Amino acid sequence: MRFNKLLLALPVACAGLLLLTSCDNGKSQDGNNQLPKVTVFKVEPLNYTLKISLPGRVVASQIAEIRPQVGGIVLKREFDESSNVKAGQSLYQIDPAIYQANYDSAVASVASAKANANIAQLTLKRYAGLLNTKSISQQDYDKAAADVKQAEAAVLVAQAAEHTAKVNLEYTKVYSPIDGYIGKSSVTEGALVSAGQSTPLALVQQLDPIYVDMTEAATRYNKYLQDENVIYEPAKENNVELFFSDGTKYALPGNIKFSDMTVNETTGTVTLRSQFANNESKILPGMFVKPQVTLGYIKNAILVPQQGITSNKMGQYTAKILKADNTVEYRQDIQVYTGIGGYWVVTKGIDVGEQVIVTGLLNLTAVEMGKPMKGQMVGDPTTLTQGQLDSIIQKSMK
Repeated sequence: MRFNKLLLALPVACAGLLLLTSCDNGKSQDGNNQLPKVTVFKVEPLNYTLKISLPGRVVASQIAEIRPQVGGIVLKREFDESSNVKAGQSLYQIDPAIYQANYDSAVASVASAKANANIAQLTLKRYAGLLNTKSISQQDYDKAAADVKQAEAAVLVAQAAEHTAKVNLEYTKVYSPIDGYIGKSSVTEGALVSAGQSTPLALVQQLDPIYVDMTEAATRYNKYLQDENVIYEPAKENNVELFFSDGTKYALPGNIKFSDMTVNETTGTVTLRSQFANNESKILPGMFVKPQVTLGYIKNAILVPQQGITSNKMGQYTAKILKADNTVEYRQDIQVYTGIGGYWVVTKGIDVGEQVIVTGLLNLTAVEMGKPMKGQMVGDPTTLTQGQLDSIIQKSMK
């Protein structure tokens, strides 16, 4: 009985085994015929603008601290506070009475000294005639000649004193040394001021043009200098855009005036100074602003989505390229310069027009071991346009 059941079950088992084997073979064949599906990014040549955003603070292009050079009582303030003044414009009048008196006295001293010198010269002339007739001694004549020189020296001393008195008198009028904006006055009429006092009477600042001092890490700044004319072509002029703290953009572009080669020991930064036209005085000293510096341009730059660039065990950047015949090429030692908005700027290893695989990379690992593989592209290749790149760069600056 058992034997009969076994005979009946044996054909059923064999049929099932044959069916399972047939299914497995069918799956294997289908797998061998089906290529891994991938999506690709087609590399197009773009012009990449290399920009950096730096912290900045506004400083006046010229600053003059107005201090008195003589002491006295301020009789009059001759300017309107919070206004523009011109170079040579009178700002304060210090009481000139004592200085006028000193000047008048010095003028009189010069006249007296000149009169004495004239008398000494006449005496010397008379003594010259008497010496010829032996009416006076040589000693008397030599003394008269010495008196002339002494009188002439006294004239020079008196003239110097006159000049000093005149200068001090002129210093009672306090002038602006530069064109610029003058703020509030620290003194009023009737205040006593002294020569060289530590507190300025007022501050005149030249606001047009105006400077913006920016700071950058010394290591990064040195890298920018090294990459000039190697990675990127440096911008020539009008390469600084200015944004205020509320995000609004200043209408006029600026230029880099100079870069300080001294590194701040505390912060490890260097200072770059930019200059802007400011005829409407919209930029004021002390403001914190956000300048954006265009360092230069990379022409025909190659940008690749970051998801299409991987790295191997040696730390090299790698990528998989889909060829026209659907074969997959494994690229190693790709050089990347910088990243922006999900893209890498590639400087070596990928060429214009090539198709970089961005999805389906896990199904292509065998190609890394040198095995030939093919891939099937799904959909059309994606690309990056110049307008999209410019928008990404602008967004990265905010």
